[in-house]
This record gives sequence, C-alpha cells and structure tokens, in this order.
Amino acid sequence: MTVIECFLKQSDAYPEKTAVIFENKYISYRELKESVCKTAGFLRDNGVEKGAKIILSLSNSPEFLYFMLAAADIGAVIVPLSITLSEKALAAAIKSSDASFAVVERGNASKVFNLLDNKSIFIVSDKLPADNSELLFNLPDIDTHYALGKNEIEPDIDYILTMTSGSTGNPKPIIFSQKNKVLRGIDACAELYGVTEEDVIITASPMYHSLGQRLALFPLMIGASTVILKKFMPELWLEAVEKYKISFTIAVSSHLESILRKLKQGNYNISSLKTIVSSSSLLKNDAKLECLKYFNCDFHECYGTSEVGIVTNLYPKDANIKLKSVGVPLPFVDMKIVDDNANQVSVGEVGEIICSTPTLFSGYYKLPEKTLESVVDGYFFTGDLGKVDKDGYLYFCGRKKELIIVGGTNVYPGDIEEIINACSEVSECAVIGVDDSYFGEAVLAIIVPVKGIEPKKALRSARKACAGALADYQQPMAYETLESLPKNALGKLMKHKLCEQFIGYDATAKFRALRGIK
Repeated sequence: MTVIECFLKQSDAYPEKTAVIFENKYISYRELKESVCKTAGFLRDNGVEKGAKIILSLSNSPEFLYFMLAAADIGAVIVPLSITLSEKALAAAIKSSDASFAVVERGNASKVFNLLDNKSIFIVSDKLPADNSELLFNLPDIDTHYALGKNEIEPDIDYILTMTSGSTGNPKPIIFSQKNKVLRGIDACAELYGVTEEDVIITASPMYHSLGQRLALFPLMIGASTVILKKFMPELWLEAVEKYKISFTIAVSSHLESILRKLKQGNYNISSLKTIVSSSSLLKNDAKLECLKYFNCDFHECYGTSEVGIVTNLYPKDANIKLKSVGVPLPFVDMKIVDDNANQVSVGEVGEIICSTPTLFSGYYKLPEKTLESVVDGYFFTGDLGKVDKDGYLYFCGRKKELIIVGGTNVYPGDIEEIINACSEVSECAVIGVDDSYFGEAVLAIIVPVKGIEPKKALRSARKACAGALADYQQPMAYETLESLPKNALGKLMKHKLCEQFIGYDATAKFRALRGIK
C-alpha cells in the first residue's frame, strides 16, 4: 500500500477520533483529511506534479504533516531540511536534490529566494500578504474540491529525499519510497512493538529527521494518535506524557538521559507509558540501568541506520542479561559481521555490520556509484563496527566512518573542518566527537593557530565562522588549541590519536552550567 492509502483507510474508519495533538490543539482524522485535501489542492494549483521535488523546511507542526501527506497523494517528493541550515547548505541541498519548490517559514524565506530562480516558494504564515515573489500558504483561506486518493501512485515511487550531510560539502540524498515508509512504520515499528490504534505516540525529535517523521506519520497509518512537540525539552516531554496519556515513543538516547534527570527531580505521572525504545546512539550501561529502573514499562534499545532502518532490537526480557548488547536482528533482517574483504568473521570478532532487509533505502539520489559501493549483493555496508556473541546478540563497537551523532542527529566533521580551515588565523584543524552526558556525543574542534597568531584570536575567528555558516546542531560545543596535529610518516592525520588524547573530555560543561544542568 501507499502512504496515502494507509492514511485514508484510517481517516475513513475513525473520522472523529483525535489524529494529531499540537500545543493543546486537537485535530480529528476528519479535520486532518480536510487540511491535507486543501494542501494537496493548493500544491496542484501552483504547479506541483508527480515527481516534483519540494524542500520542506518547517518547525515541528501539523503543517509539516499536511505537506507530507499531500505530497504522498500527488506523488511528489519532499526534501526535509533543518530550519537552521545556512544559505550555502540550502544551496547544496537544492542542487543535489533538483528541488523546484520550497515550503518554508516566514523568517526563513529570505534564504531561499535567491536559490530557487523563478520557482515557487510557499510561505507558511498568516500575517503578511503574498506578492509576486512568494506564495502564501494560509489554510483557512484555501477553497478546493480536490479529492484525495484519486491519483495513480505506485508504492515504489520516490517519496522522501533525506540528506545524509545536512550542511556544506557534498550531500548524499537518501531515497525512500512510499512502500519503504509503510514497511518501516507498520512492519518495523507497529508490529515489532505491538503498537495499535489505541496508542498515543509522542514525537519530540525534529521532523526533518527520519525519526521525527516516522513518529508523526506512522500513527496515522494505523489509526493511532500522534502528539507533536515543537521542540524537545525534558520537562515538556514529561508534562505531555502525563497530560495526553502517552503510551509509546522512540527517543534518542541523549533525550532519554535528560528525561531521566528531570524525572528524578520532579513529580511526574508517567504510568500511561507502555513501551519506550531508545535509538540513534548507544546508551551507556548506567543510563540503560536507570531507564530500566525509572521507566515502569517495556524498555527496548535498537540499532539501525538511515539507509536500512531498524536492524536489531534488545527486548525487555533480555535487557539485564545482555545489558551491553543492542539486541538481535529483526525477523526479516539478515545481518552479518564481515572483515575488510567482506568475509564473515567468527563469533566475538569485531567487523563491519552489513545487512539485507526489505526496509533498505532505494539508493542515493543521482549517485549510482555511491549506491553500488554501499549495497553489494543485496547487503548494505553500514560503516559501523560490531560483534555478535554465541547467542546472536549484536554489540556495537563504534563507527568505521567519521560520524558524530549529536542528540540523534548526524554531524559530519568534514563540514565543520571546511569552515574553520577557511579562517586566516587557523593553520589547520580537526573535529572529533567526544562522549557527552547531555547530547550523547558532542563536537570538539581542535585548532592549530597560524604561527605568530595568539590562540585566543584563532579561537574567536573559528567560533565566529562556525556561528555564521553552520546549523545549530553542528556547532562545536568546545574548542581546544594544539601546536600541531598528530600525523603519520605520510603526513596523514591520525584522528584516533586525538580521540585517545581527549577521552573523558567534558565538552558541554559550560553549556550545562549556564542551564543549571548537573
């Protein structure tokens, strides 16, 4: 089935049931269907057709869902992007995705005006009138008789292009079909965790991220209710769980650690929770034990990647006896651990995690060589390292690729290094991730000043450059200076030496102190 077919099945079955809750606003399935209908008619009236690419740069909101579902009905492709991206990053995303349209918030519109030449920019706002350079999306004023579900849309049609590198550099857009999103939502989430139409699901992750999209969208494909938080704050999350009787969520591990700290400080009733899943990055053992203790519900941990979705799941019954594991492969996933020659390694030996699964992405958009490099004989090579024990449980051992996960969001060191290395006061730099109690991982920038330049001056220059060119989640949380970077005889940077040097480094100490976080 397609995404829109799944949604229409539920909206017809439960027209008066609450579909979406956002900032104390309750939206029924009937009202949501009407809004999606208006949005789809608006898009079609303004030239959006099957296959068109639409930049979707919005904060978490019902409007995000309207455009997601409307695009699914038309057969258009959405390109979700963070609202904090710089103009250079937006330009790279538009170029790599071939986007012809953009849906943006009023305050972010100026960034894209010069990037989409003679193309349509839809502004989500009800305060200012439209002019010749912009099209105002004001849902109450839209009058349309557009009917949903009438287009001939195949399940394998491209639906979402997710950027694996959401900033400067060369983004790799991942292609997801509607079939893929249905499989990940229903087979790899609802069925795996026993979620039904009776559940209330919360999403606090940004909806430009695949996890935020899944938590907002899949409830609507099974007849459940979804609660959308505009942004994550632990106290807001806990208050929403208590107020709306939340029963299920998937949360990034760093969010869970923040929630635990707040939970122990206050008096919150979270008895409605039936299942919590930790994702995006590995939970530390002490944090996992606290989750098992304080969340009086089924607690799972999973491992996966954007390209393949969930690969393994640690079930509650196994959590105490396999505490350090991220679980066993899902029933429909074939996972292997291989060496550098793609030969399967022995039990207990570390190697690269590869897997074959029906939830595999469709490929990297317009990058067939990259796709062929990553998918060999039906197996996706994750670039992650792991090992399995004699019982088949996976133990995550780190990343083969230089990827930093900050609060569940991928950050690529090269994007940041490019900005800092462009500073005239900086000779060279290296960016690494360090373990962090607040974000899971934090970005640390290590700088070598130009000879004769005061380190403080080089640091000021680097901070200013990063603030002006990078998204919020990419900003280094700390900077350090060295006289030189460790290199081998061939002059190649040895980042593992830097990682060893900064083990235990607390990059967010000042950040937490300013916010009163222990």
